[in-house]
Amino acid sequence: MSLFTTRYLPILSFTRGIRRQPASIARVRKEASKHEVVLPLSEEVLQTLAKQTANQSERPPPPKAKSKAAPLKQLSVTGPLTAPITETNQHEKLAQVVTPLYQIPYHKQLNVKAQEMRQALKVLKRRLTDVRAPLQQTFQGLPCPLEPVRPSPEVLAYRNKDEFGIHFGVDGNPKTVGFFIGRPTDPLMTCVPPTFLINMRDSHKQIAESFQNFIRQSSHEACHRFDTGGVWRNLVVRSTQSGEKMATVVIHPQQLGEDGIQEIMEDLRKYYFDGEGSEYELDSLYLQACQHTRCTREQAPYRLVGGQRYITETCQDLKFQISPDSFFQVNTKGAETLYNTVKEIAEVSPITTLLDICCGTGTISLVMAPHVRGTVGIEVVTGAVDDARRNAKENNVENASFLAGRAEKVLPRIISELSDCTDVVAIVNPARAGLHPDVIRGIRQCEAINKLVYISCKPEGFAMENFVKLGSTRGIASKRDKSAPFTPRYAVPVDLFPHTSHTELVILFERVYDF
Repeated sequence: MSLFTTRYLPILSFTRGIRRQPASIARVRKEASKHEVVLPLSEEVLQTLAKQTANQSERPPPPKAKSKAAPLKQLSVTGPLTAPITETNQHEKLAQVVTPLYQIPYHKQLNVKAQEMRQALKVLKRRLTDVRAPLQQTFQGLPCPLEPVRPSPEVLAYRNKDEFGIHFGVDGNPKTVGFFIGRPTDPLMTCVPPTFLINMRDSHKQIAESFQNFIRQSSHEACHRFDTGGVWRNLVVRSTQSGEKMATVVIHPQQLGEDGIQEIMEDLRKYYFDGEGSEYELDSLYLQACQHTRCTREQAPYRLVGGQRYITETCQDLKFQISPDSFFQVNTKGAETLYNTVKEIAEVSPITTLLDICCGTGTISLVMAPHVRGTVGIEVVTGAVDDARRNAKENNVENASFLAGRAEKVLPRIISELSDCTDVVAIVNPARAGLHPDVIRGIRQCEAINKLVYISCKPEGFAMENFVKLGSTRGIASKRDKSAPFTPRYAVPVDLFPHTSHTELVILFERVYDF
């Protein structure tokens, strides 16, 4: 029995401020304009959207600005603001930034996103042709068949996680909690509360408002820039389908010292568990004292202020414990559609060994485990690996193992063991920055991997370089590297982000030897 079998397979893992949008947003707006969208959102349009979404409650539209609103396609969010955000137009402007497709009926949103995915695959075909990839045939100008976009089961209030920034509001208050319109360097950048965003849960909006009330009563200033002092930085709110709620307050420790941090924690505890904030019934409240833009739990531990250590989400009949820094898809019902899609196109079997690269808290590994011989997850965030192991234990999954480390470092260590496995399928679900080139090289050099499922939330971005390097027969490897390339066989878009320009694209790549 191999080391791999005995060690790794017993029995056989919203941004702080909305500052910019993808480059493709211009094309999305152009397509949106074809549908004769007229701002602002009318009650009639909202009612139509609500009727299209079964069992969803109606959300009120953003208040109308007194002046005539500009067409959606004319709104600029990547350049400097040319006029101040006002009290009358702030919610309308925020809706256009955060949910730019919110006025288009959902079935037409899917058409817009389908065109975006088709355009991305057309670009991929050209790029693969340039590097002499083994494309055996094409499909209407695409490198592989493309399915229609699979819709999200929920289109209103679907987000289970939101991150709020703190800055000046339209009234000049520096302790306004919400999302930013404009760039950080823009003197007109404004923070707007999420009051009327239709993709956000009411509980998240209420907790954000309560936190705003709390910090406005505090003697500590907001931290807009590290070099100008201040303590309050941002707020992260998470919730589950069953209604459990977790909040994480992020501060800059400045010169507080341990006593000062403990004092803030005590104030938060009193407010949310004994005071006026208790009406929002937080199940878990954390604080992180972070001196950098982002901090891992190793750099700045998450301190439990009150409540339980985890909230628990159910997905695909499995229970997942969510900690403050756990990665979990922001649309739980949409994630179930995504994972069903992965199971479909991967075509795994009881003899398959699944290699889950960038596994996060192990969601895909655990969902796939009942259908394969065993799974091995690789994740650089050690805390996520701990969560993955805990989730496996909680769900009595015994054929899933998780390794902590960078994939480009871990893969070479297990390649020789994978060679003993009959059928190896790799699944990658990286962040928008894509995979490190060494990971692509490691996947290509692991001859046991015959199929690769790549999940990308931005296929037109850095992931495109990964796709090209997977298929290239020129310029990717040294003369000693004769690894066989991968070619795209099938693509399925899945909409996890209704009313936005984002779409997950799932592509099945297969190894090609005869080229």
